[in-house]
Amino acid sequence: MKTNSTTFWDLLNSYTINIPMIQRDYAQGRESEEEKRNKFLDTMYSNLENNSNLHLDFVYGKIEKNIFYPIDGQQRLTTLYLLHWYFALKEQVDNSEFIKLKKFIYNTRISSREFCCNLISNNISISNANTGSQLIETIKDQSWYRLYWEYDPTIKAMLNMISAIHDKFKSINSNSVFKQLKDNKTISFEMLDLGANGFELTDELYIKMNARGKQLTSFENFKANFIQFLEQTYKNTYKLKHPIKGEISYSGYFSYKIEKEWTDLFWAFRSKEISLDIGLSNYFEFITQMLYFKENKDTNADCFKNKFFQYKEIYKEKDNLLFLFNSLDKLYEIFSSNNNYSKKNLNDLFTKINERVIFFWNNGENNNIFQRIFENVKTEDARNKIMFFCILNYLIKHNLSTISDNFLYYLRIVRNLIQATRQKNETKYNTNIRINNFGNYWTLFDKIATLDVYKTIQEETLINSSVNISKNSLINEIEKVEILELEDNQINEALFGLEECNEFKGMIHNLNPKKNFKEFPDYLKAFHEIWDKDIEDYLRVQALIASGFEGRYIKSTKMGETYYFGGNDNWESVLTENENKVSSSLVALLKKYIKRDEITARNKLQSIINDWLNENINDRSYKYYFLKYPSFLSKRNYFVWPNDNEISMLSTEGSNPLIAYHISPYVLTVCKIINNSNICDEKLCYHLYSGNSQLILKNNIVLESIEAGWKIYTENEISNVIIKMFNIEQNEDNYLLKDNIDKDRIEIATDFINEIIKLEQNVL
Repeated sequence: MKTNSTTFWDLLNSYTINIPMIQRDYAQGRESEEEKRNKFLDTMYSNLENNSNLHLDFVYGKIEKNIFYPIDGQQRLTTLYLLHWYFALKEQVDNSEFIKLKKFIYNTRISSREFCCNLISNNISISNANTGSQLIETIKDQSWYRLYWEYDPTIKAMLNMISAIHDKFKSINSNSVFKQLKDNKTISFEMLDLGANGFELTDELYIKMNARGKQLTSFENFKANFIQFLEQTYKNTYKLKHPIKGEISYSGYFSYKIEKEWTDLFWAFRSKEISLDIGLSNYFEFITQMLYFKENKDTNADCFKNKFFQYKEIYKEKDNLLFLFNSLDKLYEIFSSNNNYSKKNLNDLFTKINERVIFFWNNGENNNIFQRIFENVKTEDARNKIMFFCILNYLIKHNLSTISDNFLYYLRIVRNLIQATRQKNETKYNTNIRINNFGNYWTLFDKIATLDVYKTIQEETLINSSVNISKNSLINEIEKVEILELEDNQINEALFGLEECNEFKGMIHNLNPKKNFKEFPDYLKAFHEIWDKDIEDYLRVQALIASGFEGRYIKSTKMGETYYFGGNDNWESVLTENENKVSSSLVALLKKYIKRDEITARNKLQSIINDWLNENINDRSYKYYFLKYPSFLSKRNYFVWPNDNEISMLSTEGSNPLIAYHISPYVLTVCKIINNSNICDEKLCYHLYSGNSQLILKNNIVLESIEAGWKIYTENEISNVIIKMFNIEQNEDNYLLKDNIDKDRIEIATDFINEIIKLEQNVL
């Protein structure tokens, strides 16, 4: 196998040296390689000072069209390049020789290549009075030096090596080291052309040879493969306009943008936990996933594998590739607006959007969806992904970089339709948005992404199209559009305000907008006061019941039907339920509230409750007890309901609530009124599984609320005095404390217990 003994300068005279993209980063300059680096520099120093020969063994590569592509020896060649650059500058060699160093090209990253090019194109002063660190600061102070290059491991390593070279060689006893390197074989190596010997330099071979050092990141490998794919797929067919390069190929456009503007954008969002490459990978995965499901409708979510073969399939379509490019350009345009290159610009955009169109599912977390996807695309909510894609599409389609009213109208409708795509899960609604259904949603979302979304959404074809969005939710949005088109600013602002209430989450159909829209300003004010954070949930529930609300039916169990009355930050489940009774009671509450003249919201609600009690003085249904006794309502307000007198308060909203502890609100209320754990302890009165909870007294008397009254269990006989006093009915194994007209069930039980205790104390 034929080899040639040569030097770096001889190789440069004959060929361009191209470090290919698939090669690993420059390693000899790493901080972790200080010991090896110093040893290598010491050896070269000794040979140069003594003018003796140093042979560096073999450099393997392939020569093709006067370009030498090294496969092994890249590290030594790079160090020799930096050594030649250093002495060429230090000794101020003729420019025709200095410029020849441009034939050393670093293609592992465009940033590395441009850094090397700038080292040769710009004069840098080297002073023996300075340290290596000071020389590096001089380089970093140059106008052409870009801050994000510090993330490039090759550039970082080169700077370390330049610093080490200066510290080692600045005082060498020679004024013509460059001439010695150029004309003598002081430092030589054997160059082996593998191509001439039948070897093929495949990517696989590079990866295997690089296994001894740090591998390229997964994104760097992706980038190399993607550029190659673009070169093959779009070769000599399409051109794009680049602000600096003019007309340029798709692969060239991608190559330059990914190393400059787009990297500047992503660089601003990196952190100790999330590197630049991870962020870039996450964003590319996001766009590709969305485009995949846009093209592939009715597939399973796991059909997108995030594999390169799918990237090729997606981006062979020119429109998809342009969307990727345009989305990145648009984000960079916002990022760099007003020449203020800051992530604050993007944060401000999403903040302004969320001030007008809240993404309720984010629960006050970071609203910058770009940053959320940058940090973790795999766990990001599908609704955020869809909203972000819609945002990008609208901004690109209409050449916007700031928010506009039409843009916000569009986002509000999309948000509302996404929020309304849901399914019941016990007392809650869960989203039914599925990322693999995106193609169906997109049929609608893209069509209405116009500058007149109100006009577009009313087209009959949209209502009747199959878009995986319910017809009712679409009709609800159209009804609101018809109101907004009347252009009454006060009504419109109130409509938007009601939509943004967390209890509605965009779905205000139970306010009957078509009929009641003129009342919306008053409704908004009243609603904000009623659902103010300082108002207790039990007051809201009581006021709703007083206005006709009968609870939301959930399901049937062994103990009877279950009903939910709202609260605990889950009002959406009640107030947006598609039931006429909910709508009528909500509207009735608001109208009653608006008419009240009490000063505080709490007083107004209490007056609504008192009015019902005064008007229904003989009522002994559940409504009476719920309104008179706040303890009938709990944090969850979830009940199992055999009949009005055997209700149980459930402590869980899971699929099998009877497994958890539950208690009769009648029992609980009596315990709280007695308020003496020596007589009855509330903790002992809870029950598991089917069956009524019982009021257990410490004297071994047990009371159970049943339809006919209080069933009393006791091992001892009840005094005749008590029996006559309360008209107690005696049965074979229990007693029955019946209801009467004068007192309600809570009052009767409380009086009974107090009389029993008094009698016992008198006996003692």
